[in-house]
Amino acid sequence: MARLNATVELVRPRTLLVSPLSYCVGVAVADHRFSFTVLLGIAFHVLAPLAANAHNAVTDLVEDGRNVPGRLKLVETAGEALLQRIVYAGLGVMLLLSLAISLAQTIIWIFSVFLVLGYSSRRYRLKGRPIIGMAVFAMAVTEPYIAGALLADSWWEIPHYDSCQPLTLGAFLFCWYFAKGIMKNVPDYAGDKEAGLRTIPALMSSQHSAAWAAAAATTLVYFAYPVLVLVTGMPDRLMWAALMVLPAVGNMAAMVRARTKLEYNRVGQRDMYVSVVFLGLLLLGVQPSVGSALIGLLAVTVMVGSDVFGMDSRASRHLARTESAVSVPEGGPTGDA
Repeated sequence: MARLNATVELVRPRTLLVSPLSYCVGVAVADHRFSFTVLLGIAFHVLAPLAANAHNAVTDLVEDGRNVPGRLKLVETAGEALLQRIVYAGLGVMLLLSLAISLAQTIIWIFSVFLVLGYSSRRYRLKGRPIIGMAVFAMAVTEPYIAGALLADSWWEIPHYDSCQPLTLGAFLFCWYFAKGIMKNVPDYAGDKEAGLRTIPALMSSQHSAAWAAAAATTLVYFAYPVLVLVTGMPDRLMWAALMVLPAVGNMAAMVRARTKLEYNRVGQRDMYVSVVFLGLLLLGVQPSVGSALIGLLAVTVMVGSDVFGMDSRASRHLARTESAVSVPEGGPTGDA
């Protein structure tokens, strides 16, 4: 049971929601009816971040030993071999799902493998490159949106769009999550800098400066959303998602005021709620229905349950340093980081 709990915490259920939600937004944009194929797509985009989290748990031992020390004990309990099997089993199931969905999804699977393995791999270490790392992180919502928007009625078919609004919304989601990527690295400022990771926050002169940069980027992108809806002539109901502007900005104000690791960590935890609710409202705006509302509510319920039962390797109790037998590579990450 201890091994199961550690594994669940390392795959981080609360972080598995934005990808399938973004996929559902893409499906709604394509005006595709809810079907078994859509369920397969949702499963695909739950497995992708799950495999990525399992992979990161094994490859990020150096920085995790500084940022979230308790995570090393979880890796020791779960076992690196099991986590690696989860990664490759997840990618294998994703391939089978993509083959059952469409040609476009099968091609996207190849790109997904690159995203899952390349982001934190010890060889390429894309997360350690300031711009590329954030761009790869932003694909966690952009790729699922594209996959959903390319879903058609037949395996070979690709939908045809008469306007650029779907492309504009996809570009916004990329910029939105790029800003989130900057924010999520602020709590790890000291550890990432010590480990030699060149994330955007780690390039700043201080964690407080990094917090201001992340707050500015996040505030800008949230305020840009209602302007985008108005300027591009999108349906007015997409403004529902703009309700999250104030919670998002309020959370960034808390980040600027934060001084301790615990305070920064709580900002990141709240931000995931903001992101999930934002995508839920966006889905409801694109396709107003009981089904859309239920999908959003289910996502929030999973998050609340995950937090109530402490099923996350970044829970506050894991921030304290603990003894672990896991071998941490000497000299920090390899590659260009």
